[in-house]
Amino acid sequence: AFYHQSMLSEAIYLERLVQDLLELSRLQNMDFAIEKQEIYLKDLFTDAIRSAGQLASGKNIGIRADLENAGIGFLGDYGRLRQMLMVVLGNAIKFSPENSEVEVTFAGRRLTVRDQGPGIASEDLPWIFDRFYKSRPEENKSGTGLGLAIAKEIARRHGIGLSVNSAEGQGAAFVFDFGGGEKLSDPK
Repeated sequence: AFYHQSMLSEAIYLERLVQDLLELSRLQNMDFAIEKQEIYLKDLFTDAIRSAGQLASGKNIGIRADLENAGIGFLGDYGRLRQMLMVVLGNAIKFSPENSEVEVTFAGRRLTVRDQGPGIASEDLPWIFDRFYKSRPEENKSGTGLGLAIAKEIARRHGIGLSVNSAEGQGAAFVFDFGGGEKLSDPK
């Protein structure tokens, strides 16, 4: 039974890897059009945080959100932008210790996702958006190493800047800068 279980989880992992690789190559192909429509960032953020909350509750991690200034229109692919946020929120939860908190704030057209995890070593920082790069392979056995590469590509296709600030032992803060994107409307 153990052998079959291990085969099954290996197969599931490979399937996820293939899906992620396909998604990444699609996004990198400029002929592949992304359908964009007007969305409200606050709705998008709230939706992603709600989904991430289910992952977080398993580790008793709270998600504290301040989205007061996020009532802004933006032109984008809702599903892909949600996927981009879920990658970063999922990582924040995965690397956070139990009973800690993930903070999500929107200010000055920037969304910041900050965790209280182990942080990212300075030598790893330049590479974390690269394909297959894993800074903590032990804690990230189930990851394909493509999540952040996909998130970065989705951000790039939407004119969103995606960067990270972190130091070992001090958590990580991922910052999405929507300022360069296709603005639609002023805050309501």
